[in-house]
Amino acid sequence: MWETLVNPQRDMGAQSIHGISASAAARAPEFHQIAPTLASLLRGRVPVAHNASFDSRFLEHAMVQAGAWCPGRDYWMCTMQLAATFLPGHRSLSDCCAAIGASIDDAHRASADALATAGLLRAYLSAGHDRAWWDQWLMSTGDWPHPIESPVGWLPREDADVMPRSILERLHVVVEPTVDDGSLNLDYLALLDRVLLDRHMSVTEADALMTFARDLGLSPSAVERMHQAYFDGLVTAAWADGKLTEREWSDIQAIGSVLEVGEATILNAATPPDQATPTLSTGFRLVPGDTIVITGDTRRDRPEWFRILEQMGFVPKNSMVKSAKVLVAADPDSMSGKAKQARQYGIPIITEDGLVRLLGMD
Repeated sequence: MWETLVNPQRDMGAQSIHGISASAAARAPEFHQIAPTLASLLRGRVPVAHNASFDSRFLEHAMVQAGAWCPGRDYWMCTMQLAATFLPGHRSLSDCCAAIGASIDDAHRASADALATAGLLRAYLSAGHDRAWWDQWLMSTGDWPHPIESPVGWLPREDADVMPRSILERLHVVVEPTVDDGSLNLDYLALLDRVLLDRHMSVTEADALMTFARDLGLSPSAVERMHQAYFDGLVTAAWADGKLTEREWSDIQAIGSVLEVGEATILNAATPPDQATPTLSTGFRLVPGDTIVITGDTRRDRPEWFRILEQMGFVPKNSMVKSAKVLVAADPDSMSGKAKQARQYGIPIITEDGLVRLLGMD
């Protein structure tokens, strides 16, 4: 079975229902990238779907948009229409499957519906219908032009659930050996500091850091040293008053994990450092009067967040503006229009927990 997620280049909607995160979709190919391979897979075959009129229209539109050819719906076989012959009185996929004693596992997954449809077709084929009637479908598969397969890899859903390799691991693979003069690149550190505002590094942010490090010609060892320097500065700042609060310790653990400084190094930070290290943070703060934009299905509903922010002197907005200080996203890898604009404007995208932290509400 061939299966892939597709990057829709838009907000992912109700992730709690379909279970596909924005970070997984962001790593998936866009439809136009897989269209040639999909055309190759369908060449000489009969597309089958339950309610084929619906699916065929979507596929035909997407294939045309991608510059690939797709046969019209007359070439499709519809297990829903065939139910009138083989399972009179049943119409929906779930009802038809129940009628043949089958169940649909993993609801809201396209692959589950596809397998259920295949099982339904198998039951129809076994029902003893005229073989010549089935054969005539194979004789009318349409004149599919032979396309060139795309070199873009597919991303099965199971693979999408596996987190991508870390920045350091990826740099060791893609970066050519470079001369490391032992200096700290301030541009990289500035981007790193912005990424870590909410103590979380999204897949999109990790990709941006990786690309930036590569463009700067930074070696894996240089990036690792800067991560360590940033962490050491954070620890020094936390211990500046001679004590470590619960929140500061939580910050140290969270950032240490993101920066891959090692468990032993993180544990050592629980005691005062032997020597002070310069703090490499820009000291980003939210101050009354700042504009804060919110997108996505946040845990605290939007009206409540607006009320809280207004009471604290901030300017909450639903739409993106260049003057916004941050964009708060339910999913920081969101591909919503507001998230795309924020990245274009260079506005940090933070999690809801990150906003709570920056406001001092935790």
